[in-house]
Amino acid sequence: MIKMVVSDMDGTLLNASSTISSGNLKAIHQLLDHHIDFVIASGRDYQGVYSIIKHYGLQCEAILGNGAQYVNKDGKVQMSCYMNKNTIKDVVSIFNTKHIPYMIFTTDGFYTGHSPEFVRQAFIQRGIQRFHEDPLKYEKGGQFEGVPCNYLQHITDFDEFLKCEIDIIKVEAFSLTPKQIQEVQYLLKKIPQISYLSSFDDNIEVTHQDAQKGYILEKVIKEKGISKEEVVVLGDGMNDLSLFECFPYSYAPQNAEQEIKNLAYRVVKDCKSDGFQEAIEDVFKDLVD
Repeated sequence: MIKMVVSDMDGTLLNASSTISSGNLKAIHQLLDHHIDFVIASGRDYQGVYSIIKHYGLQCEAILGNGAQYVNKDGKVQMSCYMNKNTIKDVVSIFNTKHIPYMIFTTDGFYTGHSPEFVRQAFIQRGIQRFHEDPLKYEKGGQFEGVPCNYLQHITDFDEFLKCEIDIIKVEAFSLTPKQIQEVQYLLKKIPQISYLSSFDDNIEVTHQDAQKGYILEKVIKEKGISKEEVVVLGDGMNDLSLFECFPYSYAPQNAEQEIKNLAYRVVKDCKSDGFQEAIEDVFKDLVD
């Protein structure tokens, strides 16, 4: 009997418009009606997740920052795995050397050593180039008004910043030139106690080495008394890899990375065609008593 369904957002639950389709929303409510817990697993921060699901009247627990946090329905942190502050300066120095814009996600806001406006404009330009986004969506009242790049605080002294009573969730960097991301991946290998991955070839996210979706979910279900065989996971990118390695019932949309599809229990339609809904239909057909 399935007791929990855990889904990635971007590229899995959300469609090309970064919205939850009526079909996928119906599938979520089907889970809830059968008292099956629905959990989000995302690289996003709390605001990035809840700014979307609140529009659909949804409340759910969530894995945030690719596994750095597990929060309850009210957004309260239940479990965490934050970065070692001793590694932060080494990480950002690599991005600085390559002139790559970056954002530091913390438990008290978003920071960067660059000019916040420089990072903001670079992030918006990436959205235009990769996702063909309308830049007006990032302005006040727009769909992406709440994205971290709009709320960056400038770090003028890194030593003083690291003394602050805040925890580091992750560092995210991005480039309009994917080759730069490949170059920094090689350099990041030399830094201990970190994990890094790319959702796309033009970005990279750095976390604590144990801050991965599958690892924190293993700890959560142990506390809840749920077995791995009672959990279904869905995802499409390399930040979902640990979910597919740790849990047997894993579903990948057709648009997923090939490595993810190779590990999947089943592959369903892509995220533009309600692959999430198809997966849930399959769950009720084969995995729910």
